[in-house]
Amino acid sequence: MIKIEVVTILSAIFVPAIVMLVFSLLKKSNITLRKTMSDEHFTVMLPKIVLYIGIAADVVFGLVLLLFTFFSEELPHVIFYIVFGLFFWLGTYLILKTIRFRVIVRGEEITVFSIFLKPYSFTFYEIVSAVRQVKNNQVNSERIVVKTTAGRKLIVESSEISYKRFAKKIRSTVAKDRLYGF
Repeated sequence: MIKIEVVTILSAIFVPAIVMLVFSLLKKSNITLRKTMSDEHFTVMLPKIVLYIGIAADVVFGLVLLLFTFFSEELPHVIFYIVFGLFFWLGTYLILKTIRFRVIVRGEEITVFSIFLKPYSFTFYEIVSAVRQVKNNQVNSERIVVKTTAGRKLIVESSEISYKRFAKKIRSTVAKDRLYGF
């Protein structure tokens, strides 16, 4: 009886994450990256290190969950499963975001590939506002929040590849009255 409850809890943690990863990997095949980027054609994406951090987190927290479940004399408390399950899901989120999230700029068109939503496109002329936000932390991280006429919102972080190109393109293409913090 106790083993059935354990299998149910572990299935609730692992099965949805594995299914989402498989579907994400299958869907990724339609996203092509350009190896040669220019100021007119480039891709904003997360660095590969984020993928490796997500994989490491999933392996570590998955192993902890499995080992403590099957090799301890007493079953861990439910809070143990909740906490380590959340950390496992955080690793899965990092993996999915690295694999799926892309902002592809081709001339005046921007195509956004989100984690869970269908890809959508808009032009620089459809941008209602572009706000550059700077945090005064140790690395002075910044981000650009873009809002479009269709009500879409796009956030590009300074830690992402091609962020400076994206910021430069926004600054040079979007009307000055729609820029804030540049």
